Amino acid sequence: MAIEAVEFNWQRAEIMEDSTTDRKLDESAIEDLFVSETLDIDKVLKELHSVGATSVRILDDKFRLALLEEAEGYAYKQEQEVVGSAQRKVRQQVSSFTDFPKDSRCVLLRDVFENLLKERLSEVKPCPLQAPLCFNSMVLQRYEKGSIGITPHKDGKSFIDLVCIFNIGGKGSFYVCSDRSGSNAKEIDASAGRVTIMRAPGLFGFEDGRPFHYASDIEDSRYTIGLRQKVT
Repeated sequence: MAIEAVEFNWQRAEIMEDSTTDRKLDESAIEDLFVSETLDIDKVLKELHSVGATSVRILDDKFRLALLEEAEGYAYKQEQEVVGSAQRKVRQQVSSFTDFPKDSRCVLLRDVFENLLKERLSEVKPCPLQAPLCFNSMVLQRYEKGSIGITPHKDGKSFIDLVCIFNIGGKGSFYVCSDRSGSNAKEIDASAGRVTIMRAPGLFGFEDGRPFHYASDIEDSRYTIGLRQKVT
């Protein structure tokens, strides 16, 4: 019998839209920031359906380094090291930042990537999403060199459809697995410049479908940007 997951809810930045126009960014912005030709939406969806997670090399390196420079300048909040109890315990060594200014490159990343995904998903019939795509939750996280990372867990049920985690710098390992003990672990390439995409409730009509996943072997300080869609 599968072990019930802890609903692991990161501290979140709930980012409001200033206007619809502000989020309609043109094709030139997509090409300047992303290696968009690598985003094969059919392959992504196939792997999400079968594995629960996949990754794609997506960030233009100049943009990635600019994101990393911004990230290194923020003051982070250390997260509680132990969450849950007994068989539902999750251990982590990570700090977070969510108070993004409007001119943050992280906000630009969110907006342009959302538009890119919308464009690619418009080609898929029927649409596999539960709701129109809108990343309204964003968190920047730092795993220090030598951190244990985070033990196997699932994201909270309040996040739907897609979870996207960008590695903007640093080295570590990322896995999906079958349960909290890490059984049947499969490594997903989460090296710098890649986005890891995971299945969340609602995708493909699944009531749940969240994969257990964990991060370990943090060899260099690792910075990630997480985009999620919270049910409102």
